[in-house]
Amino acid sequence: MKPVVQLIEEWTAFEDANSEHSVEAFCRYYLQKQRPKPKHTNEHIMNGVTLLKTIGRILKAYSVYFRSAVHYNDMPPSEGFYYLHSLSQLGEVKKSDLINDMFAETTTGMEIINKLIREKKITERTSPDDKRAKLIKITEKGTVILHEYYKISTKAVEMMFKDLSDEILVDCNEMLEHCAQRNLSLAVELKNKPFPQMYERVMEQ
Repeated sequence: MKPVVQLIEEWTAFEDANSEHSVEAFCRYYLQKQRPKPKHTNEHIMNGVTLLKTIGRILKAYSVYFRSAVHYNDMPPSEGFYYLHSLSQLGEVKKSDLINDMFAETTTGMEIINKLIREKKITERTSPDDKRAKLIKITEKGTVILHEYYKISTKAVEMMFKDLSDEILVDCNEMLEHCAQRNLSLAVELKNKPFPQMYERVMEQ
C-alpha cells in the first residue's frame, strides 16, 4: 500500500474516532496508535485504577468549587445545569435520549426533567413521529440560566487547572478522548444488561 493511501485511511479512522480534526491532533493520534497494545496484566489494571482515582479526585475537587460557587450566587442546585447543558448540545430530543446522555436512572432523570419543565427551563411537545413520545428542548429562560451557570463554571475550571498549560490540557484530552467516546457509547448501549454480558461485549471491541 502506498504511504499516501495509508495516510488517507488513517485520517478517515481518526475522523471517526475523534471530535477534533486538526493536524496536530491527528499526529498525536497516529503516534499513540503505533505504541504496542497493552497487555491486560495486573500491572496494567492497577495503572488503570490509579488513573481513574486521579480523574475521580479531579472531579471531586471541581465539584466542591462549583457547588460552592452555585450556592454563593443563589443559583438552583447544579444538577439542573448538567441537564440543561446536555440538552443545549443535543437539541430537541426524547426524554429518554437526555437521560441516556446523562447516564441517569430513568426515575431520577424523569424527576429532574419534569422539574425543569415546571420551571419553564425546558419545553415539551408530542413527537410527530411517535404520539407516545415527548420531545423536549431548552427554552429561552433555560438558556439564560445556563449561561449564568457557565460563568460560574468558568471560575471553577480556572481554579482547577491554574497550574497547567494549554498544551498539557490539550494533550491529556486527546489521549483520553477515544477511550471516553468508545466507553460512553458502549455504556449507553449496555447499561441495562447483566454484567457478564456487558464485560464480554466491551472486551471484544
